[in-house]
Amino acid sequence: MTMTEVREHGSQLDRIETSLGDLRQLNAQILDRLTRMEERQNTHATEMGKLEARVDDHSDRLRELELLVAVADKTGKQQHRALMGRWSALAAVGMLILGAAASTVGKVLADLLQSGSS
Repeated sequence: MTMTEVREHGSQLDRIETSLGDLRQLNAQILDRLTRMEERQNTHATEMGKLEARVDDHSDRLRELELLVAVADKTGKQQHRALMGRWSALAAVGMLILGAAASTVGKVLADLLQSGSS
């Protein structure tokens, strides 16, 4: 081998070593980025778990509220019917009392007119 061949081989080895160093550096950067991405993914997964728990809690609350509204609506309708029945009964009694009072007043007036004519 001549000196020029040794220099060429030496410079080729230097270039290979430099390229390997660059590749190692790129590999380290890629691994670092992947590690950060994995950490972010874990953080997002934790946040998503918390949000899912909150959605489940809100869903349970909504179901309870819908049930309470349905029960209140049904109870309100039943109470409305009961009150309307009571008012109807009171109106019927009032009409009977009014009819009896009118009948009594009419009889008293008829007696007064008859006694005044005689």
